[in-house]
Amino acid sequence: MQNEAMRLMAVGFIPLVAACYLQSPLMSPTPAPDMRIVAQVTDTGVLEMGQAIGPGATEVEGVVANADATAWDLRMLRVDYRGGSSVLWKGELVHFPRSALSQATERRFSRGRSWVLAGVITSTALLAARFLGFLGGGDSTDKPPPPPN
Repeated sequence: MQNEAMRLMAVGFIPLVAACYLQSPLMSPTPAPDMRIVAQVTDTGVLEMGQAIGPGATEVEGVVANADATAWDLRMLRVDYRGGSSVLWKGELVHFPRSALSQATERRFSRGRSWVLAGVITSTALLAARFLGFLGGGDSTDKPPPPPN
């Protein structure tokens, strides 16, 4: 029962965190160092990179350490696999032949989206607290003091 509650919280939390980021196509064929990217793993890449990132990888996310026309070195943050599982990494450096990755996009933190999301969460929490009676509306059941004589 506790595992189900944790899963539901995680599933609800992931879209909230994702809302704080923007993804856009790369402006050049080779990403710049320190750029955070998300890329699809090609069929060739699944075969070539199985030993390094695991079998059945579909998508990788990482920070570019070095990149040229033939290969990209990424400090890995996440790998998604067939079947829906995802594994978080801690910045380990992985060398990818260029043919192993496709459809790369830059992933950037968006302050504007984050502020909007914070506003939505705060207003939802306040409305829920008001609706559930945690925030009072000034109703008092105390008797007023008697008038002076």
